[in-house]
Amino acid sequence: MYSKIAFSNVKKSIRDYTIYFLTLTFGICLFYMFNSVQAQQAVLKLNASQKSMMHLMSVIINGISVFVAIILGFLIVYANQFLMKRRHKEMGIYLLLGMEKRQVSKILLIETLLIGVLALIAGLVSGVFLSQGLAMLTAKMFAVQMKEFKFIFSQTAFIQTILYFAIIFIIVMIFNGITISKYKLINLLNSAKKNQKTRLKNPILSVILFLISIGILGIAYHLIQKNQMLAVDNDFKISVLLGVAGTFLFFFSLSGFLLELAKRSKKFYYNGLNMFVLRQINSKITTTFVSMSMLCLMLFLAISAFATGSGLASSVKTDLEDMTKFDCTFYGLSEKGYQEEQQQKFIKKLDDLGLTIKKDAKEILPITIYQNGTFRKCRYKMEPLLKGREKYSDYTKDYVKKIYETPLTFAKLSEYNKIRKAIGEKELTLKSDEYILNCDYGNLIPIMEKAASDKQKLTLDGKTYKMKYGLQKDTYMVTAAKTDMGTVILNDEIIQSLKIDHSTLYLNLNWKGNAQKVSRKYTEYLKQMIINSKMPNSPYSAIISKEEVYEQSTGLSTIITYIAIYIGLVFLITCAAVLALQQLSENADNIEKYKLLSKIGTSQKMINHAIKAQIILYFCLPLSLALVHSYVGIKTAKILISTLGQINITQAAVQSLILVIVIYIGYMIATYLGSKSMLKEK
Repeated sequence: MYSKIAFSNVKKSIRDYTIYFLTLTFGICLFYMFNSVQAQQAVLKLNASQKSMMHLMSVIINGISVFVAIILGFLIVYANQFLMKRRHKEMGIYLLLGMEKRQVSKILLIETLLIGVLALIAGLVSGVFLSQGLAMLTAKMFAVQMKEFKFIFSQTAFIQTILYFAIIFIIVMIFNGITISKYKLINLLNSAKKNQKTRLKNPILSVILFLISIGILGIAYHLIQKNQMLAVDNDFKISVLLGVAGTFLFFFSLSGFLLELAKRSKKFYYNGLNMFVLRQINSKITTTFVSMSMLCLMLFLAISAFATGSGLASSVKTDLEDMTKFDCTFYGLSEKGYQEEQQQKFIKKLDDLGLTIKKDAKEILPITIYQNGTFRKCRYKMEPLLKGREKYSDYTKDYVKKIYETPLTFAKLSEYNKIRKAIGEKELTLKSDEYILNCDYGNLIPIMEKAASDKQKLTLDGKTYKMKYGLQKDTYMVTAAKTDMGTVILNDEIIQSLKIDHSTLYLNLNWKGNAQKVSRKYTEYLKQMIINSKMPNSPYSAIISKEEVYEQSTGLSTIITYIAIYIGLVFLITCAAVLALQQLSENADNIEKYKLLSKIGTSQKMINHAIKAQIILYFCLPLSLALVHSYVGIKTAKILISTLGQINITQAAVQSLILVIVIYIGYMIATYLGSKSMLKEK
């Protein structure tokens, strides 16, 4: 009997469950898709490095999935409470007819189980099929081919999805049972007649608190822009706390402020059903300002994840050509000052071990970067190049001042010219009192260009040198990121006269024949030699090849993109679903009010327009503040991201906004249609 009632209730309330069911299905589908990434290796032609990146991505996504499951769990519990509230009168009638609370609980348990099983089946089926497309996307992002078309099914992801959501639904069932046990018959029958309490009745106080919230948010924005997300210091911590506090205070005072503002324009306030809509919004926001604030912050995180994630992914791939001008580079650090003979000793050692580097390479291009001391304890500092030019960088003035103490690095003109010749650039010449400035670090390039245009002079050990040529932006080794903040190139004999105690040695090579194959051979040999202590005093401790940089770049880009999409979509559908359910619940509670409007002569068209306006306004309020938060956050994050490469943050932000709007509009339409349907039924 209970099963029959439960099935009948689900069938009768199918429209009420539509948004809940579709959101559940979408969440389960996403959960399976992203947790099935590891299984894609079976159909993709991946090398060892790419397999390692895939494994890393799988581990990260599995970790994030725990967090995602918690978020979806809260969504399901929250949505379930709204659905129960919608059916208070129905449950009251069950009790009035003689049912016990445990019997009502049993009916709800069967309903929850039925909806959960159907959503789980629909989500898993959708996820299994859509994961095939995800495998193609992975292949494209890793720039690899698929071995052959093979239907991918991840048993691990399948079981994991069922397990996580089974636990969530068990918690929901327990929660429902506890909630029903606390209900009183009189409260259930009269729940629709209960008035919502107004927390803030004084309109003047609302306006004052609203202005205070704007001030708090302004301070938070100022502090985060000052901090630039470059350090977790007091400015960063305070900006986060003020941002959260300001958001809560904003929504706490917003409804009263909007109502007071609307009253100032009597023509607008008394036009049509504007007064009714504004009163409804005022009542709803006043009682749900906590959830509204949380949704705003989640939307901010979703938009920021989409924009910065896709922007960071694209920036990782930029400048790859500049960073891979050679087939591979051996590199190492030394604290022994000048190391003129180290390259030849290293090459000879390789020859002794059977690696004929001179035969394998068509070009051997060593370059050593010198410095004296470490940060704040160096003899030659970057201060002369930066001082007075702070405004030309995206960094704050205070942050640029911190870089003053960074050691200035040096390179020999002869080695630098060999590098330039190898990459097709013109060789440069210097007099004894001249120097060349090289910098490829994005956030400092504008400052260095200004220093070059000013012909900035440098004084080293009492001798003054003037700059020749404009700023050079060469990357003189194979690297995964541009890190040269400022290197001074001088004639060889001048370099020899400087007081040097630190060196970074690079040995660039261009191979004959199959460069990828040769690079891998030397990479494996060098690792084994170091592990087996066959080269204990080698000046080079590592090797990086062009192929590795490309693989790491594409792998890192894919990981960032997937994480951004995964987190962003989950947060976005959670926010949209909660807003939709809140509005459906609100409109269900207000059916008597709409009936009354109809009785006093209000046309159905005006009532529909009022419902539409209420839904749009309710959805857009948290989104509006989230967009402001996102603008400040993305603009600030751009500075941090740009250290990895150039980024078109505008394009990434626009793409993210389009996705948010599309999903948002979909949920608004579904909410409007659901509200109209409920009103029509009554």
